[in-house]
Amino acid sequence: MTAYNSSNSNRLIKASTDKVRVMSEVVDFSSTTNAASDSFDVIGIPANTMVLAAGCDILTADTAGNSGTLAVGDSSGAAVYVAAAAPTSAGQMTLVDDSKAYSSGDDIRLTVATGAINAKVRVWATMISLDNGGTDADTDSQTVTFS
Repeated sequence: MTAYNSSNSNRLIKASTDKVRVMSEVVDFSSTTNAASDSFDVIGIPANTMVLAAGCDILTADTAGNSGTLAVGDSSGAAVYVAAAAPTSAGQMTLVDDSKAYSSGDDIRLTVATGAINAKVRVWATMISLDNGGTDADTDSQTVTFS
């Protein structure tokens, strides 16, 4: 198993924003050497962020003939957002209806299973910061009083 990381160093949304952001990156598996159990960390998730949904749009279908599958998840599980499926036709892969709050940083991760693939895909994630006006370090202080 090989773990690949994105070269995009500006892939994190700003932690102090309260706007919904859609992040996306294209991964062309025909330009990588990949095999079963390889993972690709594609989109960074800052600490204190809610990922409303994440998915994968198949731009060019797989023709490698290895019965390879692709799943979209994070470090806690390969198929948190999209269950493993063969990317053999263009279009959006079927989403798992799941959102997730992250207290620490993570990545939207593609995991290849069964065999190598040569598909070209757009990975996307819809995110919003849960730390409006603060930082992603969990060092905020109380700003209201209670009586």
